[in-house]
Amino acid sequence: MTEPKMTFPASGNIILYGDCWPVVSAVQSLVTSILPNSQCKVITTLPSLLKQLTRDPRALLILCLRPREHVFLFYALRQELFDHPALIISDEIFFNDKLMLREWGDLPCMMHDELSMMVTSQQLCELLTVPPDHCPEKSRLADFLKSPTLPEGLSEVPQIFHLEEPLMDYMSLLLYREMLDRKITPFRMRMLQAIWSGYQTREELIAELDAPKSKIWNEKHRLLSQLGMEARLRNLLYGTRFCLFLQ
Repeated sequence: MTEPKMTFPASGNIILYGDCWPVVSAVQSLVTSILPNSQCKVITTLPSLLKQLTRDPRALLILCLRPREHVFLFYALRQELFDHPALIISDEIFFNDKLMLREWGDLPCMMHDELSMMVTSQQLCELLTVPPDHCPEKSRLADFLKSPTLPEGLSEVPQIFHLEEPLMDYMSLLLYREMLDRKITPFRMRMLQAIWSGYQTREELIAELDAPKSKIWNEKHRLLSQLGMEARLRNLLYGTRFCLFLQ
């Protein structure tokens, strides 16, 4: 029997942080539509974000970004993300994104597709002059705003890192452990290493791994299936590791 999530006495203040202004602007408009009496404050710098979260300990937090590209941000917010209900809004979620969200307390995530549907619905309501309370609001964002909950899980990331490299190494270790738990074979790990090193075409992988074409094809497909990702090279390059140059 699972325990119910702990509800959170929100103050009506929402803090919105993101690195893509069109997305942030759309989310701000939707938040205002769902909670007309709330105050949605957009913040674009980490120092301002930390200060605002300290000032309002009951504020809700919405982060519009790709978790795998903001390891340092999540680490800086390691305490705040356990004290404030948080929702992540992203255009894509890879294998390493899921690890990030889990390590920070199983944070909920909403995709851009759902966000786009909400924006379209809002625009239709405005066009037809339908009152806001008659517009459909069933969405992950609406659920989050109306029934915020604190994270249930516990972080495995210790609060001892003072330099970039040790933190990135630790996150890579967590990712490697997760792959072992998924039963990723040594050959598939070698394939990942080869792809990261620049051997990306089928011919290059055949030569580097000394394996027949059929095995390369089958193993790559099974690897992506194990990691829950679509068969795209981008997924393997950016969804199976943490890249320092992206942070």
